[in-house]
Amino acid sequence: MSFVNAHFVTYAQDLGYSPLTAAFMFSIIGATSIVGALWLGHMSDKHGRRVWLAISYQLRALGFVVVLLSMGISFLSVPSLGIVALVAGVLLVGLSWNAVVGITAAFAADGFGTVHMGKIYGTMFAVMPMGSGLGSFLGGYLFDVRGTYDWAIWSNIALLIASALLVLSIGGKRPQPLGGPATAAGGD
Repeated sequence: MSFVNAHFVTYAQDLGYSPLTAAFMFSIIGATSIVGALWLGHMSDKHGRRVWLAISYQLRALGFVVVLLSMGISFLSVPSLGIVALVAGVLLVGLSWNAVVGITAAFAADGFGTVHMGKIYGTMFAVMPMGSGLGSFLGGYLFDVRGTYDWAIWSNIALLIASALLVLSIGGKRPQPLGGPATAAGGD
């Protein structure tokens, strides 16, 4: 999400939207992230973490594809689909934005138990800002090289698909129901 945080408003302005419209679209991401975190978190509680974490990544990848369609995809001769596509893409990106945080924490707790959850979660979220900073930098660098955000967005799509596939490749069992063993090591 570092690309969105650092570059989305500029990206929307480069597409020709006013700063107010660009900022409003960015705020849609924040608002829908609340809905997505609650809905996708609930679904992961009900149906298993692994699948819903992968779905969250896939929703974001789909959102980025739709965002690309808003600007057009020149090498595929797809014309710009405009603001409707941009808003649709923003809604999809927003739904998945914060959902992965809660699902990832629950997935880790299901897989490793809660005894060392502070160390595990703390390590994960100490490393993530490094990737976020690198992602922001690379998004800007690719823009400087190409004059467009297309490669930055395509790289986000590729990494999100890879993340979903990696999550799906992890084996595991469904979490124990409440009242089950406190040290359950399974997790889906």
